[in-house]
Parts: sequence; C-alpha cells; structure tokens
Amino acid sequence: MEKKLAARKKLILTIIKCGVSIALLSWALRKTNLPDIFLAVSSANIPLLMAAFVVYLASYYIRANRWRVLLLAQNVKATIPYLYKSYMVSIFFSNFLPSTIGGDAVRAYDAWRLGTSKSVALATVFLDRFLGLLGLMLFGLGALFFSQTLIAQLPLLNLWVMLGTAVIMLILSMIFIPSQKISSFISKIKLPFWHPIKNKVLNIIKAFLAFGNRKHALAMSMGLSLMVQISVIGHYYLIAKALDLPVPLLSFFVIIPLVSLIMVLPVSINAIGIRENAFVFFFGAYDYNLARPEAIAFAWLAYGIVIIQGLLGGIVYALRK
Repeated sequence: MEKKLAARKKLILTIIKCGVSIALLSWALRKTNLPDIFLAVSSANIPLLMAAFVVYLASYYIRANRWRVLLLAQNVKATIPYLYKSYMVSIFFSNFLPSTIGGDAVRAYDAWRLGTSKSVALATVFLDRFLGLLGLMLFGLGALFFSQTLIAQLPLLNLWVMLGTAVIMLILSMIFIPSQKISSFISKIKLPFWHPIKNKVLNIIKAFLAFGNRKHALAMSMGLSLMVQISVIGHYYLIAKALDLPVPLLSFFVIIPLVSLIMVLPVSINAIGIRENAFVFFFGAYDYNLARPEAIAFAWLAYGIVIIQGLLGGIVYALRK
C-alpha cells in the first residue's frame, strides 16, 4: 500500500513538473518564431560545437578525479576510467529520467561495487555533488562582485547567492568538522518511524566522520570543483562563438553559474523551460542586442549536447558488464 502511494505521489509530481516545463517553454517562445530559432541553430559553426562537446566531456574527467579523491579519503581505490564511465552512465539516467536521483543512484551503486559499504558509497556521492554545488555558488558569488549591471537588475540576487553559499558552507563544516554528539543525539531519538532508518543514518554519519582527519581531500576536491566550473564556462562560450553571439567571455563567468544554480531547482523536467527563460533574461540584462531566437537557440544547442552525451552514456551502460 505504501509503495503504491509513493508511486502515485511520484507520478503526480512528474505530471506537475511536465506542466511547469510546458508553461515555461510556452512563455519563452511567446514572442518569437520557431523558424527563426531553427535558422539560428542551423547556422551554427559545427567545428566550434564539436569543440564545446569535447570540452564538456573533459569536465567529466575532472569530476571523476574529484570523486576519486573522496573515495581515496575513505581508503577506496578506483581508476579514473571506471569513475569516468560511471559518470557517463549517470548522465544517461539523469537526462532520461525525470530527476537526477537516478544518476546519483548509479554512481552510489558503482562506488559500492568497488568493495566499500553502502553508507560510504552514498557519502562520497553526496559530497561529490555538494562540492560541485558549492563551487558553482562560489563562482556565482565572486562573479556578482564584478557585475554591477546585473546587481542593478536584480538587487536581491546578490543576497540570495551569499545566503546559499553560507548555508552550504555550514553543512560542509558539519560534515568535515563533525562531532560524535550528532551520533549520540540520533541514537536517542525514540520516534516510531525513525527506528527502521536510524542505523542507516548512523552509518552514513560514520562515513562522514571519516573525512574529519582528511582535510586535504576537501581542499583538493574544492579546487577540482572550481576547475569543473571553468571548463563548463568554456563549453558555453564555445557554443556562443559557434552562434556568433556578441557576448564576451567574462560575462559568461557571471551568467553561467547563475543560470546553472537556477536550473538546479527541481520544478521542471530536466530544467526544460527554466533553461530557455534564464538565458533570455540574463542575455537581455546585459543588453548585448541579442535577439530572443538566438538566446533560445543557444539554450537548445547546450541542452542538445548534454542529450547526446546522455545517449553515449546509455551505450556505455549497455556495453558494460
């Protein structure tokens, strides 16, 4: 009965997200013509798009190294090719399922296959994703200080990014400077629904506690997260050059982290609708004389590259043992 209710809730949530995606996409397309968007897409420079594709694939190599650092901190050995393939498979599941949970579950399973416990596998995947989000927010926060134009357009944006960064830093400090008191507190909880999951939560906390004496892993992972963001920005810049958009490179150091943060919001299917409106807005905020069809074409080409990489991840998944 509980499984049926959970499945029904998930279905309803998926339907709502589909509705949000359709509504947002319709809003983005309300003042433009589809032929103009397709014309912009068809005129894109193919070699530059291929370069953008390769740069984005390279970003997953950096992510695989970041994940490996966290696994080594838990005394789990893994090769970069193994982790890279796991990332590719996770791209497939993340883009062809209605949430990113599927991709994270695949990576947690692959970490568990290396011989570690389920709690350690979950802890490393959680931290890997969280450090990536922290790097994204730090880039966005730093970029805002050099963008008075955008702050004038959205005076509360700076505050929200700073608050978000502070919250993530607080959670990370709890993870990397943990206290045994947390485990003690959780052990004393007597609620009926809590007992079945208490041991699992305690095992995950123990995995986090293991990072307490491995501060170098945090520093290295944070540095790799910043490298990931630089490569992703380079990927988007190459797409812009392929479309001959008049947007300078430095502006992407502001726009891309902020758009990426907005796309994290779990209110639509794979950020469809959010992506298009975000790029239309931010390109318009900088007043680069960029037409709406070009901004939407940019968003669709960027998403198309991710979809192609997801299909490649599906092939990797089909071929692996």
